[in-house]
Amino acid sequence: MVDKLAVKSQRAGLKLVRFQFLLVLLLALISTVVLSAKPGYSALAGGMTFVLPNFIFVLMAFAHAGASKSKLVVRGFFAGEAIKLFLTVILFMVFLKYGALSLTAFYISFSLLVISQWLAPFFFYNNDGIKHG
Repeated sequence: MVDKLAVKSQRAGLKLVRFQFLLVLLLALISTVVLSAKPGYSALAGGMTFVLPNFIFVLMAFAHAGASKSKLVVRGFFAGEAIKLFLTVILFMVFLKYGALSLTAFYISFSLLVISQWLAPFFFYNNDGIKHG
């Protein structure tokens, strides 16, 4: 049986990840048009360094819900956060070591995605904590 509360929470988290992915694409497009290709793919790399680990976190953290599954919920959050941090570090290392990047565009894009995470409650809410629409 599928846990309806877990599905609802996971959908809300995935909605945020979709928004962040679109933000990354917009940042990369603007960087490419206004500056050049190098800042464009650097912005894409910086944003994806945040979005990919966040996507995995959402899948793991919201896989279970409810009081009867509290141990699974806690385990999912801890495992999701650990994998998110590990993958973020790995992506940083790979992009910074092997990518010919514009570091300014890379870090600005990553930073804007972090800020988008903090501002998410202002855009995705209603009476039960999730904005519909």
